[in-house]
Amino acid sequence: MKLVNQAVILAAGECSRFFPFTRRQHKSDFIIAGKPIISRTIEALDRVGITKIEVIQSPQDDQSLQNTFASYTPSHISVRFYTQQEPIGTGNAVIQALPNLENRFLVINPQQINVDEHLKNLDKHQDLLASPDNLIMFSKTTTNPSRYGIFALEGQRVTKIIEKPTDLTGLSNQRNVGVYLLTKDFVNFMNTLPPTEFQLIEAFDNYLQNHPVYAVEVEETSLTLKYAWDLFGINKHIQKGNFYIAPDVKIGPNCKIGPNVNIESGCILENVTLNNSLIGKNTIIKSGVISDSIIGNNCQIGTNFITQTHNSDNTPIQTIIKNKPVSTGMLSFGILIGDNSIIEDNCTSLPGSVLAPDSHISQGSLISLEAL
Repeated sequence: MKLVNQAVILAAGECSRFFPFTRRQHKSDFIIAGKPIISRTIEALDRVGITKIEVIQSPQDDQSLQNTFASYTPSHISVRFYTQQEPIGTGNAVIQALPNLENRFLVINPQQINVDEHLKNLDKHQDLLASPDNLIMFSKTTTNPSRYGIFALEGQRVTKIIEKPTDLTGLSNQRNVGVYLLTKDFVNFMNTLPPTEFQLIEAFDNYLQNHPVYAVEVEETSLTLKYAWDLFGINKHIQKGNFYIAPDVKIGPNCKIGPNVNIESGCILENVTLNNSLIGKNTIIKSGVISDSIIGNNCQIGTNFITQTHNSDNTPIQTIIKNKPVSTGMLSFGILIGDNSIIEDNCTSLPGSVLAPDSHISQGSLISLEAL
């Protein structure tokens, strides 16, 4: 059963937290296994029969999304672009496409390359699709409710949504996944509310008082793309325990390539061990042991580069983003290295280090958070 013809992709969010890989392009244009992340989302939408895609972008997008869609969208899918002039929330982003919305449509984020798997969960809930007016939100069990929008439920019917709650009284353990089946009537209602960061959630909370809104739980991985280290989860979903090496990569005889390693075109690796890491285009690595790390395009890494990945007390790794400490939530995390960086011989990085693009690290240096 075909659910809808139309999907809205929300690609207008601020990308500054994606440092050091902002690159004047949307973060979903990051290349993994030879093609942009968002191209796989287009493929997933094609698999469920979507024929119209509405893309919400920011004014800062430097034609990257348009170019990607032109290259990867099948001819039987039409694409329109809308610019959200100010980053004032998901609800306002959806409203940009209001004149062209059909009665029921899908809303997703651009990294949701497994959205077709999420939608299969509706096969067990055909009754929720009986009325064209029903809204459907997809949910997933969480043990960290303070990080998400959390539902209060009566059966599958949503009775309340609280964003990042501290008091869990009356709430379920189901968090908002960020995949929705909405209606044009709902968007018209949302358009009557003041534009704020939480306009979508506020609209849901008001709308559900008089209209049916349901939650459908998913078991599949819910992929996010807020920070650069979220690329590890997306890469793992793509690689599925294998690895990707572009056809023209040159790999020396003493290299060891572990699972979930991604090496893009033009790279030269001479004597390196890689585990759970992503290496950008045209990067050269002389030798070393690199784990749980992301290295950008056109980097040069000297001999004996070592990434330390664990805190001595086995606590989650912290890093610095926009001059503020941020927990990655990961127990093993090496380094993020921006494009065009040079690391000379015999350097070591401490867990959670981040190098800006065009960095130059001198021979024998210890790369630490304090040095950023």
